[in-house]
Parts: sequence; structure tokens; C-alpha cells
Amino acid sequence: MPVANRCVLGENLGCFGGSKKKKDGQPVQKETTASRTTTSPRTEPVRGMELLWQPEVVQSYLKLLQTCSNPETLEAAAGALQNLAACYWQPSIEIRAAVRKEKGLPILVELLRMEVDRVVCAVATALRNLAIDQRNKELIGKYAMRDLIQKLPSGNNQHDQGTSDDTIAAVLATLNEVIKKNAEFSRSLLDAGGVDRLMNITRQRQKYTPRVLKFAGQVLFTMWQHQELRDVYKKHGWKEQDFVTKTVAARNSGPNSPNNANSTLNRPMASQGSTRYEDRTIQRANMNSNNIGRPTIYQPVSNNN
Repeated sequence: MPVANRCVLGENLGCFGGSKKKKDGQPVQKETTASRTTTSPRTEPVRGMELLWQPEVVQSYLKLLQTCSNPETLEAAAGALQNLAACYWQPSIEIRAAVRKEKGLPILVELLRMEVDRVVCAVATALRNLAIDQRNKELIGKYAMRDLIQKLPSGNNQHDQGTSDDTIAAVLATLNEVIKKNAEFSRSLLDAGGVDRLMNITRQRQKYTPRVLKFAGQVLFTMWQHQELRDVYKKHGWKEQDFVTKTVAARNSGPNSPNNANSTLNRPMASQGSTRYEDRTIQRANMNSNNIGRPTIYQPVSNNN
């Protein structure tokens, strides 16, 4: 399947890999220190399966994402980065940092503009997992917000028909991760028309899966938690009832709240679903609809169709 030519990265996207000095008195965020440190010197050569998760493999996957035009290869490469970035052990911390240092974030964001839905889905969920790294999260929120929002339904059938519910859910999970502790990015989501698109989802309950509706409601709830923005929302014509429903409020009130730091929903997400070229001999794990806070695990499959 041919893929449209991709534009050359502009200066803004190039800023993804730039350095940023830490402000005095700024609290240390989760993983920030670890993600900026260099890999410890090896005492012996890496062998066997450990070769699969060394930071050096990032360069190969990014090269594929930057030069390849085959959708299956692009999806698989993005899925590989998605998996490598999905855990909290040291190799995943180093992988998340390596993607940033190798200027991989703008490559992934550019792929969000493709018209191949399954590639966009894999890329969006890779960005979700990469956003576990605080610096990555800041860069994604600053430079990828509009591209992410453009993948949400607009109400225009011609625009929306090529986007699957899996991709919508992946984008929503990424947005929620980026804005949940950052009012600036929540404001950016508002200014880019994100609230209109979120409302477009929640008001068409018969059109979308329960999982998509749940994720959209969660993003709106997360936006409302930034109290300093509530007057801004109201000036745009939105009210509390637009952001907070009884169902979402109840789900966020207990110890298993998606935004509770101790909740399992803050771990990497479960599988986003099947691909279009699924190997029917491979049994897939059960879907979990409560996974907006978990890094996504991509399940590679072969093309037997």
C-alpha cells in the first residue's frame, strides 16, 4: 500500500530533542533523573535475548520509521518501540530516554499524519508509553498536541471514517497521560478544539465502543481537575456538567481512580486490540476496558490473510 510522502521536519518538531535546563526549585518528577542519565558501562558483552532491549536498537527502529513506506513494517517498528518503552525496569527507562536523544519523537509525531489507521494506532500508543518519561511528556505535550487532536472525531464523516475506535482510544490515552498533571497542556487541548471533539464522542454513545466513551469521559474529567482553568472553560461556554458525569466522578472517587498514583491504572496499558493481518493461530490476551493509565503492549502478528 503506497504511503503519502512525509514532509521535512520543521524547526518546532526539531525541538523535541533539544536540551532544557531544570529550573531552580522545580520538584524532581518520576523517572526524570533516571531518564537523563547515561547507561552504566558494561562489564561484559551483551549476549542472547538481552540484545533486544539495549538502547542501541532504537536507532534501527527509528531508521525504519523514517525511511520505510510499507505500512506493516511501520506498524511493527512502532509496536517494537511501544513494547520496549512499556515497563518500569531500567532497560525501558533507558529506551525512553534513547528515543528522545536520537530525535525519535518528531519522527513518531510525523507518522500521526498518515492515513493508514493501524500505523497511527501503533504510533499513538508508543507515544503514550514514551510519555512515562517526564521530559518526553513535556515535549509531546508541547509539540504533538494538535496532531493528536486531529485524530479525534470531528463530526465530519469524511474526516472520521478512516479512524478506528482502537486508534481513538490510543490517542485519548496519550492525551490523558500528557495533561493529567499539567494545566498548560490542558489549556492547549482546549485552545486546539479538543473539547469540542471530546464532546462529539461523549454525545454519540451509540456510535462508539464503551471503551472509547470511557476514555473520552476520563480526559474531560482530568481537564476539570485543573481548578485554575475552570473559569477559562466557562468563558468558552462549557460548564462542569460537560466535564464531569456522575459515572466518571464515581469511578474517580475511590482508591482505584485512574488518576490515583497508587492505582494499577497508572501502569502501562494493556493491548489495544487486533491488527488487520492477525495470525489466527496465536491466541490473544483478553481485552481490559479499564486501561487508560497503563502502557500499551503491542502484540506482533504475521500476515496469513
